[in-house]
Amino acid sequence: MKIDVILMAAGASKRYGSENKLLHDLNGKPVFTYALENAIGLRNKLKDVIQNIIVVSKFEEIEKICSVYENILYVYNPDSQKGISASIHKGVETGNADNALMFMVCDQPNLTIDTLIGLTAGFLASDKTLGAVISPEGEACNPCIFAPKWRNELNLIQGDKGGKSIINKNLQDVYFYKCENSAELMDIDKKNFVISIVGAGGKTSLMYCLAEMYSKNNMNVLMTTTTHIYKPERYKYAADEEQLKKIWSRGGIGVVGKPCKDNKLTRPDDMEKYISLADAVIIEADGSRGMPCKVPYDHEPVIPEESDMVIGVVGIDAVGRAIKDVCYGSDRAAQLLNTDESHILTEEDIAEILSSPSGTNKNVGGKKYYVVINKCDNKLSRDKGRKIKRLLKDKGIKAFVCSLKDSIYLIENIGGMVYD
Repeated sequence: MKIDVILMAAGASKRYGSENKLLHDLNGKPVFTYALENAIGLRNKLKDVIQNIIVVSKFEEIEKICSVYENILYVYNPDSQKGISASIHKGVETGNADNALMFMVCDQPNLTIDTLIGLTAGFLASDKTLGAVISPEGEACNPCIFAPKWRNELNLIQGDKGGKSIINKNLQDVYFYKCENSAELMDIDKKNFVISIVGAGGKTSLMYCLAEMYSKNNMNVLMTTTTHIYKPERYKYAADEEQLKKIWSRGGIGVVGKPCKDNKLTRPDDMEKYISLADAVIIEADGSRGMPCKVPYDHEPVIPEESDMVIGVVGIDAVGRAIKDVCYGSDRAAQLLNTDESHILTEEDIAEILSSPSGTNKNVGGKKYYVVINKCDNKLSRDKGRKIKRLLKDKGIKAFVCSLKDSIYLIENIGGMVYD
C-alpha cells in the first residue's frame, strides 16, 4: 500500500493573534517549513511507500515556500472558513484513490522523522486500516493515517472536526504508535506557552529541566519569577530586550528579573513584554525557603494571568515527618489538615495539600494543573509517590513521580527521571 501525505496549512491561527502562526519565524525559518521538510524527509526514507506530498492552504506565502521544493503539490482551499473538514475534503479529492492518506497538521515543529517513520512502518506492518500517534498520556494525536476504505467517511466530516473523530469511533481498527516525548506533539496554539511552578521541594530544578527540554526543541526559552529566585549560574542573565535576543540567537536560555540582594532576582519590570517575545516561558511563582512542602499564605502564590499551565511540586521527603519540620507555612498546613504542627504527614495528607484550593492548587483557576512528586530516588520513596499519584488521580489530577536531581533525561513535558 502506498501513502499520500497531506499537509493541512489553511488554518486561521485565531489564538495566535494577527500573525499567521505557520509563517512565524522559529529559529530562522517559518513554522510551516518544519512540517514540509519532515514530509520530504519521510518520502526520502520510504521512497517505495510515500507517493505524493500534498499541501492544502489558502496562503500565497505557503505556496511560495512550496515552490522552492521539488515534487510538492499545492492545492488552494477557498473554503477554509468552513473549518478543518474543508482541508480534509481537498486532500481526499486530490490524493490517489488507491493510496492511504496521512494527514499532518503544520504547527508541530518538534515532531521528528523517527516518529513519522515509526507510525508509517507500524501501520503498514499491522492489519489495521487506521493509524495514529498516541501520546505518553494515552491521547490519540496527529499525524493520522486512513486506508482507502475510509475516504467516504472522511468526506462526510463537516465543520471544524478532524479525522480523529473517525479514529475515536473505531479504536479496534487503529494502529497506535506511541511517541515517548510529549514535546514532539505540542502544537503552537499560542505564540507564548507560559508555565508557572508553585509549591516546594524542587521548583527550581523543575524550571531548569523544562527550560532545557524546550530549548532542545528549538524554542526561545525565558526563565523568570514573580517572587524571588537565585540568579541561575548555568544560564545567561539578560538586562534588557536586546541582550535577551542575543542569548536566543546563540541558542541559549534567557533569564530576566530585577536584581535584588543576596544575588537574587525578583519580578522584572515589563514582564508582559518579555513574555510576548518568548516561545516558552517558565516562571517560579512561589517561595518555600528550601522546605519540601508548602501551604501558601494569603498573598501567595503569584500566578500570572498569562499562564497556560500550573505545576505544583512537593518533595516526597515530607512524608513521615512533622509538619513543623518540613512545611513552609506550617500553621496553615495544620489548619488545612485540621490537626497540629506536630502531626506526622502521611501520603493522604500530601495529596490533600496538593489538591486543595487552599494548598498547592491555590489561585490556579481554570488553568491546566499538574503535580510533580519529587525526590523519589529509591523504591521506598517511589512507592510513596505512587500512592500519592493514585490518590490525586481519584481527584482528577495527573501527577508525575520524579527524581529531578538528574536533569539530563527529559520526558512527558516534565523534566527529570519519571517513574510510572
